[in-house]
Amino acid sequence: MFESQQIPDGSSTALPRVLHTPRSRALLSESWAQADEAKRRERAGDDLQLPYEAYAAGEPCRACGRALLGEPALGTDEEGLALIDADNAQFRAEHAACSMGVWRLENNRVEHCHLCCPFPPLSPAQRDELRQLLYPPSLHIDRSATWRVELTCQHVETLAAHSPRYVEPTVQCTECAVIRGVVKAVRIDDQAKDGDDGRDIESLQPGYQRLTDEQWSWIKHIVHTEEGPRRGRPRTDIRTIVDAALFKTRTGITWREVPAEFGSWQTALRRHRQLVASSQWDEITRTLAKRDLPR
Repeated sequence: MFESQQIPDGSSTALPRVLHTPRSRALLSESWAQADEAKRRERAGDDLQLPYEAYAAGEPCRACGRALLGEPALGTDEEGLALIDADNAQFRAEHAACSMGVWRLENNRVEHCHLCCPFPPLSPAQRDELRQLLYPPSLHIDRSATWRVELTCQHVETLAAHSPRYVEPTVQCTECAVIRGVVKAVRIDDQAKDGDDGRDIESLQPGYQRLTDEQWSWIKHIVHTEEGPRRGRPRTDIRTIVDAALFKTRTGITWREVPAEFGSWQTALRRHRQLVASSQWDEITRTLAKRDLPR
């Protein structure tokens, strides 16, 4: 998959050295993306989470087969309600070992296990509301550019409504019907600069202005840092973590594609999840939005 050459050390057992060419980087991104897609498809067959369309159509819980929307066909009179309550009691007894309790939807008497049964999916309106909370106007992603990209399979795709400075490292090729790496990308919209030559995917990282000292002073009190000495590898500076998360949010890239200047992407992802779980990230974005964070 990689282009390589021998290290000129005079030894016949020299190890090959990878040439970091646009094509080799595109092939590496392609292999990662195809592996992730294969895992996603493998998990999809065992996915117990209902799509919203199936849930709205009245499909029962995939884990236990019990109703989610509407009451079961046992009637709503006293006898029918008694049968539902008895069924719930039997269900709780069968799931006593789960030790997580049960839940049920509003206006529905049928119970489900907290451990075994996934919650119903979000509606489109709920997803839009959540998207507005996660991506406030101050962190708006510019999607005004159109790109022509050359893929590892030598096919060419046109990508509309994309970032003016960034192209995803992989694209679904319409002719091959598989994910391919992007070797070269050229802007072709009206705002493209004259004489704009094709650029490989590494040079398409968007420019991001790190938080200034003034901006950091607005939010540094929100995050709690450990005090005193700590054994093991030093922790990544929390300011760098916040910058990495803001960079990812603004550009729409995946965590794996966060530039190395922000440190380990795995560390940034883990620390960001901690900030989200503690509601600190929500407070950070609100504070920056109120202070009119430059776009």
